[in-house]
Amino acid sequence: MGARPLIENMEFLRHFWHPVATLDEFEKADPLGNGPMAVTLLDEKVVLARLDGKMIAMKDQCVHRSAKLSGGKVKGDQLQCPYHGWMYNAEGKCTHMPACPTQKISSRAKVPSYQCELKYGLVWVRLDSSWNVTEIPYFSVADDPKMKIVVQEPYWWNASAPRRWENFTDFSHFAFVHPGTLFDPNNAEPPIVPIDRVKGQLRFVYDTPPGMDVPDQAPIGNFTYHCSMPFTINLAVQKYVGNNLHVLFNVSCPVNAKQTKNFLIFAREKSLNDSDHPHIAFNDLVFAEDQPVIESQWPEEIYDDELSVVTDKISIQYRKWIKELENAHAQGKEAFEKALLTPVLESDRMHPELQAVAG
Repeated sequence: MGARPLIENMEFLRHFWHPVATLDEFEKADPLGNGPMAVTLLDEKVVLARLDGKMIAMKDQCVHRSAKLSGGKVKGDQLQCPYHGWMYNAEGKCTHMPACPTQKISSRAKVPSYQCELKYGLVWVRLDSSWNVTEIPYFSVADDPKMKIVVQEPYWWNASAPRRWENFTDFSHFAFVHPGTLFDPNNAEPPIVPIDRVKGQLRFVYDTPPGMDVPDQAPIGNFTYHCSMPFTINLAVQKYVGNNLHVLFNVSCPVNAKQTKNFLIFAREKSLNDSDHPHIAFNDLVFAEDQPVIESQWPEEIYDDELSVVTDKISIQYRKWIKELENAHAQGKEAFEKALLTPVLESDRMHPELQAVAG
């Protein structure tokens, strides 16, 4: 029997919330800021629009002759197809057929609609809300008045979402992919940390070695991770230099099995009173160092024949949980919810930074 991909059936991912656009790029897609805008999530073509002030998402295909609705126009609380002018409301129901205005509209004249929410400056979509067991991922400083929050422009990688997730949480690559930029190349041996599952998150803490030879702008310090399944990472860094808090919220949208649209929000204390641009440039530099290495991994998807070692503990635990969720999904809602939300603690007492928010 040959090697098998980590994710064999992506259907379970439809039950999670995924970001598909920043609010900024959505509003720039239309002079009035209402859309429509075309996006792709899990190989599903989706149209976003703001109808009468409400953000909506539906299948990007007219039921009449299959034209993309994203090529149409927003008219008040309706989305008009560009081909024959059919009008759709926020629920995806056709309300008007201009060529035959007096004909009764068929009950089949409805486009599938999806749950859509605006949060953290991102547009989130959940393709399957029938079980309603997931939430929009946790961003630790979303409502903290002391923090300045910046949403960066999305970046696209030819890599699967699990590959990107593992890259962001991999301690062993710092010294080799980011020497002198993010990490001291003389610190190549990472610690093996306890990992806990709490509230649908992988949580762990990594204390980076103090006194490393890196630039002051490098976010080096105490790293606290809250990783909401399946593809979100909330990394809070209490920096050694200046003792200030720096938070990175990175989430990968699975466009398909081999491509991701990635979103980064970063936050820092307002008291620093510094420019955003050096932080954006530093984040871009780190990602530019990562991208060619991650895109060189082949296949783009993760397969089960890769060799793991003890320092791969985080990715091993992550892969294990992903597989459990996929298998539980096939058994139904109760099994899926149990696999997602049942706590699994490795240590008798979680690290204080994690215990404080464990609930």
